[in-house]
Amino acid sequence: MSAKVRKLPLVLGLLALVATPLATRLLVHGDMPDTWGTFPPPKSPDVPGFSWLVFGLGVALALGILEFLRAPQRFGFAPVEAAPEARARAGRFPPWCVPGVLLAMASWALMWGELPEAFAPLVPFSFVPLWWGFILALDGVVYSRTGGVSLVSRRPWATLAIAATSCVCWYFFEYLNYFTRSNWYYPNDAIFSQCGYLVWFGLAFTTVLPSIFVVYQLLTTIAPLRARFERGPQIELSRAAVRRLLWLGVASLAALVLWPAPLFPLLWLSPLLVLTAAVSLAGAWTPFSAIRRGNWAPVILIGLATALNYLVGEMWNFYSTPQNPNFWKYDVPYVSVLHVYEMPLLGYFGYLPFGMLCWVWWIHHANLFGLDPAIDVVAGAGPTLTRREDA
Repeated sequence: MSAKVRKLPLVLGLLALVATPLATRLLVHGDMPDTWGTFPPPKSPDVPGFSWLVFGLGVALALGILEFLRAPQRFGFAPVEAAPEARARAGRFPPWCVPGVLLAMASWALMWGELPEAFAPLVPFSFVPLWWGFILALDGVVYSRTGGVSLVSRRPWATLAIAATSCVCWYFFEYLNYFTRSNWYYPNDAIFSQCGYLVWFGLAFTTVLPSIFVVYQLLTTIAPLRARFERGPQIELSRAAVRRLLWLGVASLAALVLWPAPLFPLLWLSPLLVLTAAVSLAGAWTPFSAIRRGNWAPVILIGLATALNYLVGEMWNFYSTPQNPNFWKYDVPYVSVLHVYEMPLLGYFGYLPFGMLCWVWWIHHANLFGLDPAIDVVAGAGPTLTRREDA
């Protein structure tokens, strides 16, 4: 951790994230939501139905995002130069890659009920090995493409720290979900006891950040894709502007609790504003720091990686058996149409800011506890992995 990083803004930012929804709810309503304390959270009975106006606005925004990804030059990005890029020769796969593939494939078949009946008692426990098998397998692909650089190979202890941070991160969203009419819920809620769900879901949540990061690392090894977003508009905010964004994030988080249905997109945007501003004020690097030089690749590729990661995850979820306790469904206000698996089509665009937040969440926790937050395997995007392992 850099000596210039100050911990007080990190602590205050985290406190703001936790305290704002709680204080807003108690000050305005004087009590907690009806579902408070029930885990996993049940389906909300009063989610608003479809709205053509909100859906139309969402479609317009989605089309704008797609056009940006298709033709960034129309938004001020320089054309990609055709100069060849030197990179490490692709090498062998590491020892954990094939076992990861086998673990993922076996768990996938188990979750979908494709194995003999004798394996049925294992079905409720298939989620965690499926995702960790996927993470190990993809980390092996990154290792091969970079000539031996990957998170597991270079910083195995940091991988465990990211997993622990991932658990805390997603439990925060489960906490926030209580205040926002349960935009998602888990209908298979009678398999474990409530304590069992808390423990098992804690293990399941360790997979969120590592899976996103390994897909991001894979995307950064695709040189033309990375170069596509490396020469864009340069934007630098003053500390005063960052402070205003912090307060905007806190205010919007409070507003989300007051009007959870019309402001439901803020579930992903408000925490991103608060935590990114706090990390920036602390003096630490974030994916948005690269935009000062016109390099938008970290921000865009982490968002794309998250959408791709959970397109696969939504598929696994949709076809899982009724014995999967991790199965989830959505009750998204106003736009719950055109589903791709369980997720409404427009919901996939919410994965873009969510991925950015996941990265900032790890950077926040790493700096708070004195760890090296680097995850990049390719120089030029962000702080890169070193050859030393964490002590």
